[in-house]
Amino acid sequence: MIKQSFLWILQYNIRKSLKIQKSFLINKEVRDFDIIVIQKQSCNINDIQSFNSAHKFFYLVKNMSSQSRTCIYVNKCLRLNQWMIETAESNICSIRILTYNTNDKMQILQLINVYNLCSLFFTSTEKSLIISCLSKLLKDDCK
Repeated sequence: MIKQSFLWILQYNIRKSLKIQKSFLINKEVRDFDIIVIQKQSCNINDIQSFNSAHKFFYLVKNMSSQSRTCIYVNKCLRLNQWMIETAESNICSIRILTYNTNDKMQILQLINVYNLCSLFFTSTEKSLIISCLSKLLKDDCK
């Protein structure tokens, strides 16, 4: 369980640039964050390291489809038994983190990364899938 009083979370839109993604993830200041939430990451499904150029420092939570628009990097300082993957879809990526509240009572923190493309480009099917997935994720009693 996470006994620290806060989690450092960083959100960033890569805009599909592999150059930006690699330099961003190897930046020493970025490595200090517990969770990095990325949208529009660069994809090269033939080279797994291009997804995670910071593989020494972070676990990668991602749908391996070339259409995937979201991912979450979890710092390896958080042990594997402290968090779990909830979902990894093309436009939604979610993890659950076991933490303690201010009363030292265990709780589950849910982190959801949603990529919401401009509605002009989204099909009604894509919108329905995102809403359906979010509805399922938000039913739980998580923070």
